[in-house]
Amino acid sequence: MLKWLKAFFGLDMKEGSVASVTQAVFGEVETKKATVKKTPAKKATVKKAELTKLTKAKLEEKGREFGIEIDKRKKKEELVKEVFNASKI
Repeated sequence: MLKWLKAFFGLDMKEGSVASVTQAVFGEVETKKATVKKTPAKKATVKKAELTKLTKAKLEEKGREFGIEIDKRKKKEELVKEVFNASKI
């Protein structure tokens, strides 16, 4: 059945490449290189109000994102200050 379909659509698989099959089906295909614009990485800005809404566990995770390790035994206010100061750096 597969041979019948190939014959019906006029595809000759003896040419042996996928490119030849796609060219036969779709015509000539142009390849374009994707251009990537490099933009400077934006610094992560965190607002103090956003940090106060987080739990101590989430504050600890956020602190790790900024490269600091915080002690969850401290008050939440102190943890927020530490993470906020680390985000400025």
